[in-house]
Amino acid sequence: MLSLGTTWWLWQFETRNAEIAQRARADANVQIFASRVEQRMRAEEQVLRGVEGLFSAGSPLGREAFSRYVDALQLGADVSGVVGLGWAPLISASQLPAHVAEMRGLGYVAYATVPPGVRLQYAPLVQLEPASNMELRSLGQDLLADSTHRIAMERARDSGAAAITGKFSSSPDDGFDARAGFAMFLPVYQSATPTNTVEARQAHLLGWVVAPCLMHVWMAGLPALDIRGTRVRIFDGVELSKQSLLFDSSPAALPPAPSSAETLEYLQVAGRTWTLVMAEQADAAAPPSHNRSQMIARNGVFLSSVLALLAWVLLSDRARTVAMATQMTNELRESKEHFELIFDSSPDGMLVTQQADGLVVDINKGFTAMTGYQRGDVVSVSIGALPIWKSVDDRRRYRKQLAEHQFCENLEVALLTKAGHTIVGILSAQPATFKGVACFVGVVRDITSRKAVEDRMAHMAQHDALTGLPNRALFDDRLKQAMVQANRNGGRMALLYLDLDHFKPVNDTWGHAVGDVLLKAVAQRMHDSVRASDTVARIGGDEFVVLLPSVHDAADALSVAEIIREALNQSFEVVTGTVVHISSSTGVAIYPDHGRDEITLSKNADMAMYRSKQQGRNQVVLFAPPEPVDLGAAAI
Repeated sequence: MLSLGTTWWLWQFETRNAEIAQRARADANVQIFASRVEQRMRAEEQVLRGVEGLFSAGSPLGREAFSRYVDALQLGADVSGVVGLGWAPLISASQLPAHVAEMRGLGYVAYATVPPGVRLQYAPLVQLEPASNMELRSLGQDLLADSTHRIAMERARDSGAAAITGKFSSSPDDGFDARAGFAMFLPVYQSATPTNTVEARQAHLLGWVVAPCLMHVWMAGLPALDIRGTRVRIFDGVELSKQSLLFDSSPAALPPAPSSAETLEYLQVAGRTWTLVMAEQADAAAPPSHNRSQMIARNGVFLSSVLALLAWVLLSDRARTVAMATQMTNELRESKEHFELIFDSSPDGMLVTQQADGLVVDINKGFTAMTGYQRGDVVSVSIGALPIWKSVDDRRRYRKQLAEHQFCENLEVALLTKAGHTIVGILSAQPATFKGVACFVGVVRDITSRKAVEDRMAHMAQHDALTGLPNRALFDDRLKQAMVQANRNGGRMALLYLDLDHFKPVNDTWGHAVGDVLLKAVAQRMHDSVRASDTVARIGGDEFVVLLPSVHDAADALSVAEIIREALNQSFEVVTGTVVHISSSTGVAIYPDHGRDEITLSKNADMAMYRSKQQGRNQVVLFAPPEPVDLGAAAI
């Protein structure tokens, strides 16, 4: 029974660790995938804010100007899946006749709002770029008349932020569909008007920029993630049904393996909840740790069976026992050797300590291979005095668990090898009797490599894969912390939005590989131009943001922005003998002068950056409220 119990415990330990490793891998994958979905959504929002910035900057924005802007974007990898950009102005019932006449005067002789009928307000789609047959079919569609669109539009209007619709599909009753998608709306308000309250936003709304998206193409634009053997599904909302299924990486795939639980993550994207579900496929290969647990089970059961057979023979037939004594003794000796083989062949480190005084009684070969300590180095030494503990706290926690619970389970510890290297291990211990003495059998699993992978994956979830700079998710977190700190101390902070000038010609002329080299060099120069307490992040293709958590005044922020501008205005040698020249346009907003929340401050910094572009590029512009403009000239 002791042998069977030990086998059962070792098998349980191995199985638990395999499950922990699988769960850690699944959790890390789902966190990275969720982060990239959120980052992808922010990139799309930035595209819409470009249109908003053109309105807010006071430039007349006619149909041709809108079309030129969308053409200049060249909707690509950062926003793949976006069918186009559209404009839907807010039209009151009294304005509708004049609006219809204006559109017909532009050549759309059959123009009318769809569906027909009298309503208090309309939001007809008057332009969708790039122009296509879809635009002609959609022209005049009153987006406010559709409940799916209206909910998102009203949420965007009242919050001042981008909002997305629920799922729409060409076949809503069939579950997953290649035409399934959503639409993002961003409100545009009258220039030089207050928008700090819901009432003010409703009163000064001009209309919405809209971006319809196809989900399967949109997901294809995500940065690559190695999730082979994993099925990824995204549902609109929290209900996991065919009707709410937005995306399925394997629509015809086998169901998840019954032994592998699905991993769920709820994403808040542009004011809506998506449910991300990831599960290993049923035919995925078993991990090596699963094979080790099976080996322990087989060998342990074999040993236990031999010992049980011996006990049965001794009790059932004394005469036969005498006759078979020599044979069974030999088999028992072989069984003990087999048990020792299990102990010594385990890749995990195992050590036996006396319960009474903590002295080490024995260690296995796995412990020696892991730490470098031989049996003679540790036997008869108290476990508390062993030089393997890197942290006094880890040693204290281990001894406390044994004292209070008589066992220890899955304690993460940092250990020192005999050579002085640090390893990370999972330490567990169970009580047992060893040569008649009450002992603890401890097992250490080396997870150093796994921990490094988890740390690397966590870093990837918060940093740009190309430049290594913080991504939007990490930057947003630091921005919130900086605003809380500035508000508490009554201080100022600054936000810089920066867009590279003439970057696209570099990509077109030299290729994306050279463009990537240039982006890395830009990131390094920006990083070298700021203080250690400042944060530089990449939020889009050639868009960067800089957080200055503490500035004395606007002049302080402008000085840093000018240092960055001058650094980027110098030539770059992207490959040997190839020199390129770019510049940057930077917008600066100061907290609390130009915004007391993240949305307002970011919007104003972005607006200042667009003004820098309009004023000739390669300059730094401090945000200033725009001059009032003729609303008739701004309407499409």
